Amino acid sequence: MFVALVVFTEFSLSQESTTKRKPILIRPDPVEEQLKKRPVVPDAEKAKQHVEIGNFYYQRDNYKAAAKRYREAILYGPKWAEGYKKLIQVLEKQQAFSKAIEVCEEFVLRNSLSDQVDHFERRAKKLQEERERVGEPEG
Repeated sequence: MFVALVVFTEFSLSQESTTKRKPILIRPDPVEEQLKKRPVVPDAEKAKQHVEIGNFYYQRDNYKAAAKRYREAILYGPKWAEGYKKLIQVLEKQQAFSKAIEVCEEFVLRNSLSDQVDHFERRAKKLQEERERVGEPEG
């Protein structure tokens, strides 16, 4: 009887190791909870940190996590063009051209006096052409 128990245990361990489970988030995201509690105060250092973390995720093809970090960077650095550029790059990889165009327009609205406005307007035009070529529906 003891031997059968050992064999059963080994079987159950080998069966568990072959099935991969996706981790489930069982607690709220602390960043989202923090944003709900108080308004975001622009902070260039935090924006830079979020871009660096976003780059980490982007290099590992985790575009959803990268986009989230780049959006955080925009919240903390609304006048810094780098966060917007990175977010557009991720959305383009995901072929979410409409959202990328919205990000371009958001930068232009928030930073109408920036010397980067022409860049974002040209980028929005190229994204519009790409959206039409691929056939992504508007909106």
